[in-house]
Amino acid sequence: MYKKIIMGTAIALLTIGCATQPKKEAKKNVPKDINGTTTITTTSEGTVYANQKNNYLKSCLNGSGQGCRDISTLYELGFGVPKNMKKALYYVEKGCELNHGSSCSKSGNFYAHGYAGIVNKQKAASFYMKGCDLNFGLACNNIGSAYMNGKGVVKNLALSETYLEKSLQLNYTGAYNNLGFLYEMKGDDVKAEKYYINGCDLKHALACSNLAYLYKDKKQYTPAYNHFIKSCNLTDGSACKMASMMIFDKLITVPTPNATMLRLDSNSCELNDKNGCVNLAYDYEKGIGVAKDMKKAKKYYKKACKLGHKSSCNK
Repeated sequence: MYKKIIMGTAIALLTIGCATQPKKEAKKNVPKDINGTTTITTTSEGTVYANQKNNYLKSCLNGSGQGCRDISTLYELGFGVPKNMKKALYYVEKGCELNHGSSCSKSGNFYAHGYAGIVNKQKAASFYMKGCDLNFGLACNNIGSAYMNGKGVVKNLALSETYLEKSLQLNYTGAYNNLGFLYEMKGDDVKAEKYYINGCDLKHALACSNLAYLYKDKKQYTPAYNHFIKSCNLTDGSACKMASMMIFDKLITVPTPNATMLRLDSNSCELNDKNGCVNLAYDYEKGIGVAKDMKKAKKYYKKACKLGHKSSCNK
């Protein structure tokens, strides 16, 4: 069984925001920092105003935790300054010292995942704890996840539940997925299903996927397939692959199985799921839903290899 929990913007599997320059015509594509958010003002061309660094620095030095977090984000993304993760960490830690909850949560992410070259799970947990004490919901989710997995703290499911529930009370709805996972660990599938449904209804892809796995484990294949499809549409590439595999394994019947598998495998690979790329390569190699095309098959095996699927490297 392959389940996912959210820490940061995802945990066990953390989804990190894109750090490339935004497209000129689409302000919504401004890169997000490792907390999954951005407060940086941009021009319509997607470049940071030249005076932002000085404004943020002045704000930070005058005691604004938000200002410290903002200048950290500039250094993290290389906006108006050379990219420098150590300076990004310095300023976000300063923001946490000023009791800015989001800065504490982001500091935890730096240490949990080594973004500045230092991995320290205990320090990450302490930052998450402080952020939660400052009533920042994402930090409560992250310390709850840490207690669930014993990352930087002694594993404690009761404390995990307490912090995840607090995260929900602070309106961080990603905690629904983690609470569902927690109750599965406790063997309470009824409560797990409830939390997954709540998260999925709010369009959290991982909650939809985990709900699908729950149904699949119970051999409730139709709702399992439907929730994999919903998660796939919410851009979870592994869910696209799972929906395709359910058709391949004849667990579900659809009107045009080969064409549907091809579409799902293509979506999965486009979303950078390595196994989805393997499946798509196999589709082209065997002519499943499409004419045989060894050139394309090799192309997708090569992509799977780059994504870490080692056996595809010899195809």
